[in-house]
Amino acid sequence: MGDLLYVVIGTRLYGVDQNGFATDVGEILGSNTVTMADNGFQLAICAAPYGYVLAGDVIVEPDGLPLVSDVEYIDSYFVWSIYNSDQCIYSGIADGVSYDALDVFTAEGSPDGIVGIIADHRELHLYGEKTVEIFYNSGGADNVFERQGNAFIERGCFDRDSIVKIDNSVQFLGDDRVVYRLEGYNPLRISTHAIEYRLRNATWARAFTYTQEGHKFYVLNTDQGTFAYDLATGTWAERKSWQLANYRIGGAVSAWGQALLSDAYTGRIYRPDLDVCDENGDPIVVEIGLPTLEASRERVTMYAFEVYCETGVGLSTGQGSDPQIMLKYSDNGGRTYSSELWRSLGQIGEYRTRAIWRNLGQFRQRNIQLTISDPVRRLVMGYYADVR
Repeated sequence: MGDLLYVVIGTRLYGVDQNGFATDVGEILGSNTVTMADNGFQLAICAAPYGYVLAGDVIVEPDGLPLVSDVEYIDSYFVWSIYNSDQCIYSGIADGVSYDALDVFTAEGSPDGIVGIIADHRELHLYGEKTVEIFYNSGGADNVFERQGNAFIERGCFDRDSIVKIDNSVQFLGDDRVVYRLEGYNPLRISTHAIEYRLRNATWARAFTYTQEGHKFYVLNTDQGTFAYDLATGTWAERKSWQLANYRIGGAVSAWGQALLSDAYTGRIYRPDLDVCDENGDPIVVEIGLPTLEASRERVTMYAFEVYCETGVGLSTGQGSDPQIMLKYSDNGGRTYSSELWRSLGQIGEYRTRAIWRNLGQFRQRNIQLTISDPVRRLVMGYYADVR
């Protein structure tokens, strides 16, 4: 908001300038993930069940604001979902500290409570446990917000913090543990059966989005792992930080023309850079599981396997001066794997290096996994298998 990035770390609100200097603004009580919205000069912060507004340099708990569970901004109003209910309350116009107990509207198309809310295309989406209802600013005398005709989505939301606006649409984790993208008012499934299998026992979900080199990512953190969807390629990948069960990044924001990522474990803020091949000093290990190679009923022989990747990317000294790529394979559906087979990616300037393995035996079905752990650029473009 304005020239500052606002961040809640622990129970404190900070204003951070472009040089990374942070100023402690005040206390925000609670231990759950917060949501924020601003109107250009006031900042609303929902630390469920409490709502705060930064007005000027002062954090206030507005009179007339009940216990709340989420906040959004639309058409000069702050809209808050009322805690453990199917109702929302909205502020005075361009006045985030003024509230009237009568300025309330209800998602009454289905008897389910509100999980989260988000504004999109000047419409307000109220995500319930089983349905989504759409409201808009009608300018009515009795109530500013009314339901948008017959717009009604019969799909619920699993977790408020899975709802993210990205690439001119909204994505969220449904009540059925399927990830959806809204196409108009139609929820389109974008997750795969493999991702849905991993999410089946999730108890919470927190998503964020950021853009890097033209790739827009929807990143979903859960207690069952972290999964990132690349909208440019339509593919999923699992992310896991060094010695952690999931990805250490818990949130993202675009500020000053760049993406900024927040560390859920330390409170640090990072700038992603494709030329930096570690996470705050910790190694990044890349694992690529290739599609299953299926033979006919007869056994076949793999005479050669080659990975097409950027080579000659070695560092001048230390780890990565002779970077390696490792291959291992399984012929029993991934239950056991072969020994690790290493090939060089080429020392610095050795651009004609080829990562190729020969005489890899016979199989009827084979799974291949590739791993790169050296701190160098990892660009894998494809592979070739000579199988006869």
